[in-house]
Amino acid sequence: MAVTMKSEYALRLLLLLSLDEKLVSTRELISKCKADIPYEFAQKILSRLVSSGILSSSRGKFGGYKLTKKPSEITIYDIVSAVDDISTVITCFVEPGKMKLEPEICTVNEIWQIVMEKFSKSLMSVTLEDLKKSYLKKCEEFGRRNKL
Repeated sequence: MAVTMKSEYALRLLLLLSLDEKLVSTRELISKCKADIPYEFAQKILSRLVSSGILSSSRGKFGGYKLTKKPSEITIYDIVSAVDDISTVITCFVEPGKMKLEPEICTVNEIWQIVMEKFSKSLMSVTLEDLKKSYLKKCEEFGRRNKL
């Protein structure tokens, strides 16, 4: 099972955007994020988030990105599926037509299907608002202000 860095960075970038309602540029997001995200990689991620309708963008000197919905209306599933193909997080090891189906193969594949369904439901049950609240609580515990 693997969640890519695209998903990790998308979550971090959106967490930052959820803290402020103003337009934020890519460079500003990268500078505030505690991860070394290459500019071009961040641009690709942000572009996918715009295409999926999670973000809106504005060009120009005072342009940037902002959320299109309230953080409480955006699930982690929405974010991850915008930048990654969720269906490939768990790979089926049986190629239809290439392997003879046996009881043990079918049983194992059923388990992976159950895991995938639970994984998806878990991602759907957590919102960006939940992530934001958790982050703000951690900031208090660490004695930090609420900026990454």
